[in-house]
Amino acid sequence: MNRSDDEPHMAAERQWQSLATVVRASIQGKLADSVQAQERAKFLAAFGTLALRRETRSHRRHFWPPSKASLRSAVVVAVAVAVAALTVVLVLSLRRKVAPIALTYRVTGAVADRGYLQSTDAMSSAEVSFSDGSRIRVEKATSTRIIGVSPYGAHLVLERGTLDVDVVHSAGAAWTIEAGPYEVTITGTAFSIGWDSDELTVAMTRGSVVVKGPLATSGVSVLAGQRLSARQRDHSLSVVEQAGAAPNPVEREGDPPSAPAQSQEPAPRPSVHAQSQSWSTRVASGEYASVLREAEEKGLNGTLTKSPVGDLAALADAARYLRRNDVARLALTAERARFPNSSEAHAAAFLLARLVEEEGDIVDAVKGYDRYLRESPRGSFAQEALGRELALLWGRGDRAAALPVAERYLREFPLGPYTHIARDVMNEP
Repeated sequence: MNRSDDEPHMAAERQWQSLATVVRASIQGKLADSVQAQERAKFLAAFGTLALRRETRSHRRHFWPPSKASLRSAVVVAVAVAVAALTVVLVLSLRRKVAPIALTYRVTGAVADRGYLQSTDAMSSAEVSFSDGSRIRVEKATSTRIIGVSPYGAHLVLERGTLDVDVVHSAGAAWTIEAGPYEVTITGTAFSIGWDSDELTVAMTRGSVVVKGPLATSGVSVLAGQRLSARQRDHSLSVVEQAGAAPNPVEREGDPPSAPAQSQEPAPRPSVHAQSQSWSTRVASGEYASVLREAEEKGLNGTLTKSPVGDLAALADAARYLRRNDVARLALTAERARFPNSSEAHAAAFLLARLVEEEGDIVDAVKGYDRYLRESPRGSFAQEALGRELALLWGRGDRAAALPVAERYLREFPLGPYTHIARDVMNEP
């Protein structure tokens, strides 16, 4: 067999190698649809070129009948390339057609109108059943709507009232519930959530959720057996253990020592694994009590003077969530004194102002919010700081001081939650 006879075999081998690469990448989901289409077109073009060459070669040999070996070679190449082309077409086409199906849901006890759930009986609850087995009970006098569904979950808005949620855990689950300025991220859990225009409550039964909002910009984890309460009115957020809750795997404040009662040994220290994790990681996982206890066991004075800024910020968060404002104030003050130019120190200015406001010191709270805005005019808490400063000034009847703050708020945050106060200030004669 001469070189010209080898050419079809070599071409077929190259096309088979290309086929293997394309099919393998397609099956693994590594090729975008546009790339798959391009590869399919290239393969079919190569197949057409090879066929054209065979036809041309047949014309050249019109007066010389081909040998049996040449015929066999032609048949092998033609069949191989045809099978390869068909395989590519089928694999790439089927790959595109396989797509996850969005969840469906059925509503009982209410009417779903463009996602809004309108109760058919004001004295009874309704229920939303999803195709993956998840269920949401809509308590009476509750206003909620389903924004959308995907193959992995649903997006709901709770306008007022209470929802009892039971989401089936699955890989890639993505469920969210908005309640006022807060967002609750769910992966698979059971809990109740309530919102009344000022206070958010989340009471966990199973699993965990992450709550984000103006009082928890980085996200607060709420674990099984815990209850989160966030109140806009007094600008506070706390996470506490529910009375009679099932044992929580996270260490809790007040847990009895594992040793017998007659033993004088202290309560067990956090595990080696827990100690190897940073405080910020542990706080993000909801281990507020164990972080606070560890800081106190080490000695607060040493912790405040030697710990890195990340640990101080985590300690302050843990203390705030547990309503230990005395420790929170010390940690926040240490952040500002030891790391004055850090982003954590700037955020501490806002958090200190919030603590002062909770204690009823309006004058110092206004100064604190103003201090934060001077240091971080575009910071994470800027909208909330400006809104709280406006609300406090207006609440004490100081329109002269509130007016420039209202103008700035409407200019920078025209859709913010304090817009109604800003407009009241602007419209006051």
